[in-house]
Amino acid sequence: MDLLKSMRNKERFPPTSETLQAFKAFFAARRKNPTPVEEFQASIAMRTFKHLKEINADQDGYGLSTEELTNALKALTYGGRDQDHRVRIEFAILLFEEIQSRKKSMEEGEIRSFAGKKATIYLTQVLAQCREALKARELVEQYWRGDLEEEGSQAWKLVIKGFIREKKKEGLAQTLEIMQNYNVPFGAGIHQSIVCLYAQNRNMKAVKDWYTHPIAGNATPTSRTKVAVLKCCIQHKELEWGQPILESLLEDAPDKPSWDTTFQWAAAKGRGVDEIERMMQVMIKKNEESRNPDRPDINSINGLISLANSANDPYFAERYIGLAHKMGMELNAETYLLQLDYRIKVGDLDGARAAYTSLQGHEIPKQRDIPLVNKLILASCQAKNQDHEAIMRYVEDLNERKARFEPETVAALCILHLNRDEIHDLIDLLQTHTFHFGLDQRAAVRDVLVDYCIDRKNSTTKVWEAYTIFIQIFNETPNEIRLKLMKEFFGRRRCDMATHVFGHMRQNIIRDRRPDKEMYTKCLEGIATLGDLESTETVHNMLKLDSTVEPDTRLYNALMLAYTASGEPRRSLLFWDDIVYSREGPTYNSIRIALRACETAEFGETKAREIWDRLQRLEVEITKDLYAAYVGALTGRGKTREAIRLVEEMEEKLGEGVDVVTLGTLYNATPSDQGREEVAEWAGQMYKEVWEGVVALGRKRVRDRGLIYRIERDCAA
Repeated sequence: MDLLKSMRNKERFPPTSETLQAFKAFFAARRKNPTPVEEFQASIAMRTFKHLKEINADQDGYGLSTEELTNALKALTYGGRDQDHRVRIEFAILLFEEIQSRKKSMEEGEIRSFAGKKATIYLTQVLAQCREALKARELVEQYWRGDLEEEGSQAWKLVIKGFIREKKKEGLAQTLEIMQNYNVPFGAGIHQSIVCLYAQNRNMKAVKDWYTHPIAGNATPTSRTKVAVLKCCIQHKELEWGQPILESLLEDAPDKPSWDTTFQWAAAKGRGVDEIERMMQVMIKKNEESRNPDRPDINSINGLISLANSANDPYFAERYIGLAHKMGMELNAETYLLQLDYRIKVGDLDGARAAYTSLQGHEIPKQRDIPLVNKLILASCQAKNQDHEAIMRYVEDLNERKARFEPETVAALCILHLNRDEIHDLIDLLQTHTFHFGLDQRAAVRDVLVDYCIDRKNSTTKVWEAYTIFIQIFNETPNEIRLKLMKEFFGRRRCDMATHVFGHMRQNIIRDRRPDKEMYTKCLEGIATLGDLESTETVHNMLKLDSTVEPDTRLYNALMLAYTASGEPRRSLLFWDDIVYSREGPTYNSIRIALRACETAEFGETKAREIWDRLQRLEVEITKDLYAAYVGALTGRGKTREAIRLVEEMEEKLGEGVDVVTLGTLYNATPSDQGREEVAEWAGQMYKEVWEGVVALGRKRVRDRGLIYRIERDCAA
């Protein structure tokens, strides 16, 4: 991260030794604890590798051994959850090419002990995983005679898996033809790979098609293939089609997995727990007679519990656990994992906590409990009655094991910590886990904080705390979201906070995250709704120092609005002069805003008449809004009689009658209470129905003005 920051800011790079050590440490950690490499992490690692090749070229292998490069390539096979895999593919190819270049410079005798022998298999796996099965097949063909033939059919199985994942039947068929050319027969092993993959994907039609596909040497499907097919039949309720396969499985002396599948088959056909128990007793008796050591065990029960889980039937799952106790079986880690799973699904958090506690005394292979513990934390955070102590125990367990927190888990814990004012815990959580996530996953966590900030149920103090954390962690956040937050603080009438949000955009080290003209305009429009001089001057000063932004008419309009609302109409009118003498010139909004500034500016009536005379000379079409604004400018400077005369002449001059906006503006802009009373009396007599419309809007109290009617005079530039 330090290297990327230096590259982005064109600063001095960190010491090469530190960069090298960071690269090695990252992939050493992945080797010790295989976890997905996200696209974001792959991008950083690739840029680091390229940097080392450039900056450390005088050191042998750039300071990286072939074994370390191979381990890095292997780590990329652990996959990631991002949809876009372009960077991972590019990095994998880069590592592979470097490993191959080192191989070419070796003597033939050294190649046998070459540390990068597995590189071709690893690249094949990456390509197949990343929906590039065709490229994976081309790679296998290219290196079959050299690197892959001695590995057997492993590489071809990876290619097959890739085409199945991509649902490309033609690619799969062509691959099988190509394998024949390389004397790789369609044996029971390849048949097993294809059928089992389709079974895992729950594609019953493909399972049926490929199960009956001829196998080389007239061989029959393996028992493992049959077991996979039968389980798929159970999932799809294809019991009639699968019955002959079950019978063939039991023709010879069935092995333990075959018996376990038979129990599940019986359960799927509606046999009760008592009947399953009798079947198990039959198995015990038969195997005793044939001196077969296989017996029903806890794994047999686990298969039944798993079936009940898939059917969302916690009642039968608990009955199977009862059967295990009855038969004297000791529950193992898999049992408790299954129990934890279905108890979370049905919302039994007390039961899930008990299963979790029981699980602690068992060794869990490949950290298979981690996804479930994440689900348990998420469910516990979303519960009405949160057990904070239990949640923190689960969190501490994962932290001690340096386990992966899912983005959804981190998001839920964010809200928990915010609601409990545990700010330091929140910062620690985000700093520890979000840097391991890909950009999409970081966005999922970020959006939870954003939603918290724009929820008016949360106090402004808490929202500001959430924002200050957000800005530290999620610097990549696009400006659309930052503008939403700025708008939220304006909505909360905190101009200072909204201006700080804008200031953070202005200070961003990523150039395309800095504000443009449109964003300056939106910020000033927001300030204009609240009228805060300090904020106006702060943003104006930022604009003066921003060499990338050249003000246009809309931006000058926004400055006029902000300064007028902040009690500085004379400064506002200076921007009118800039607009008038610019190439773009004024818009209708510019004229309306300038006239509004004249309402409160010293000698504003003189400026208003000057603007109005220019409009007359240039024969600019006068709209009702402009007319109302001119009326407001005159009465605002005490020329109420003249303003009233203009209103009376409105229909004659514009061809349109007096409306609510014109009368409301006349009343609101009149500076004295006595003057407003006179306007109200006159309007009630002359334009009774229109005035009743003004009165119906209701009044509000405004600083320095008293009570005025709710006439909307928008702050759009």
